Amino acid sequence: MPRHITIAAPHNFGTTEVRRRLDEQLDWALQRLRKKHIAVEVAEWSQDGRAFTVRALGQHVSGNFAVADDSLWFEAQMPWIIGVFAPAIEAVAIRYAARLLSAEGDTWCESGHPDRDRRVQVCDCAG
Repeated sequence: MPRHITIAAPHNFGTTEVRRRLDEQLDWALQRLRKKHIAVEVAEWSQDGRAFTVRALGQHVSGNFAVADDSLWFEAQMPWIIGVFAPAIEAVAIRYAARLLSAEGDTWCESGHPDRDRRVQVCDCAG
């Protein structure tokens, strides 16, 4: 049975600013995932949403981002075999959303963890 995950990240930036941040950070995220042998294809914007497909471990995950005035939504549907990784996928999605929605000027370590954002766990690496 497929596994469905949904994550909502609140924000105070409005849709235009969140879309700008998503576009600005997309390359960073894709490079990070590519290093872990995860291929991602992202469609162009359709209104305030953007679909994506992820290929990993010979499986496909489909989903989308939706930007609302006060929140960013991430939804994904994955095969049951990848569904066992859903908690890890959710954790990574939350970390990426926190990075995206952090205040301008927040610093991030080499691992992509927030240095000052207390909404998620603080990185303990030396970066």
